[in-house]
Amino acid sequence: MTGVTYSGYLRLGELLATVRPMTRAGNRRVYAAEHFFIVAHQTTELWLKQVLLDVDCALGAASAPDRDLEQAALGVQRAAAVMRLLTEHVGVLRRLAPRDFADFRGGFGQASGADSEQFARLRLLLGAEVSEEREGPESPLYTELAAAAAEWGTSLDTVYRRAPHSGALYRLAESLVELSQAYWAWQVTHVEVVSGAIGRARGTGGTSGVDYLADRLTTPFPEIWRARRCLHEPTLVPELG
Repeated sequence: MTGVTYSGYLRLGELLATVRPMTRAGNRRVYAAEHFFIVAHQTTELWLKQVLLDVDCALGAASAPDRDLEQAALGVQRAAAVMRLLTEHVGVLRRLAPRDFADFRGGFGQASGADSEQFARLRLLLGAEVSEEREGPESPLYTELAAAAAEWGTSLDTVYRRAPHSGALYRLAESLVELSQAYWAWQVTHVEVVSGAIGRARGTGGTSGVDYLADRLTTPFPEIWRARRCLHEPTLVPELG
């Protein structure tokens, strides 16, 4: 048996070497601030990799011939837990002083979080983005939930009216609500942090900055939220046959 070490298993040498501020190390104040900024964003991308993996696995379980909705719900719940962590994670950037940020911000030119391929993919999976493959913004996760409900001769409205006795359909729907809430909280916190850092200044990628982020605020899975709202507005619920 080979001796696997903690450092070797995690490839810490390679991982830690990727944190390379552009600020000269001699300028300790700005160097440390940029190091902090890079670490915050790199670890965000690492956690996003996990979120995407869990969402993909959940989608695979929900779309399988036997539709394992329980396994899908577990995957979505873990993705939601990581998104909640990311909300706290982005909040730590409140400790980046505006002066320090201004001192190194010009060094990364047009680079922008708007270019994050992983966030773009997450928005597609949550139905928060329109793609060439889909005519509308419906989430593939919701598509599978609705398909499962139809196969079982029910609807989302009925699932909620009969909750908590709607089984796996209800548990998957509520896990998607959990993910929706976590994603919304992350977006709002991100807008707040960016507003505190740059005010009304333009974003590095040429966007309008805070206004750009605010315009993209989205609550995923609106169909599920509508079904929940129907519990409080019975006139919206179709009569059961």
